[in-house]
Amino acid sequence: MMEESSLYKAIMSDPYYCQHFNEVYNDENNWGISADVDPSCLVCGGNTYELLSKIIPKNRVIYDFGAAYGFQAYWFKDHKRYVGINPPSKLASMPFRTENSIWFFGTIQVFFSQFEVEDDSFAICNYVPDNEAEALVRLHCPHCFVNYVTRGDCTAIFEK
Repeated sequence: MMEESSLYKAIMSDPYYCQHFNEVYNDENNWGISADVDPSCLVCGGNTYELLSKIIPKNRVIYDFGAAYGFQAYWFKDHKRYVGINPPSKLASMPFRTENSIWFFGTIQVFFSQFEVEDDSFAICNYVPDNEAEALVRLHCPHCFVNYVTRGDCTAIFEK
């Protein structure tokens, strides 16, 4: 049996989020969901989001590009706002929500054609397999974390 991730343990320790997690996790329309909580998975089950939540100031809006099911929103529940951006699909027909979370269902390209990020926000683009989308995040978000190691990139946190 795999060790439980810190994200899973944190969510399970809170009755409200535990119930909501089970609703999302057990939704028959959500597929491939275990990767988001699997501790061996580097996308969300690993501690990337947890560590980012600790170093990003709480007064910032978090934009999470490619948020999938959004369980990582839990780590940002004390930040100003969490904005999950995900293409519309069965993948996240019922995303995880926190009191401060809002969702945009569309591509990253469509998001930037309709919205501007708030000043002093922080963007996360973790495992998004789209070079154009990644470039848009870097262009429009002065404070961001971009990671896609299988393309041979280095993890990059940078500020313009």
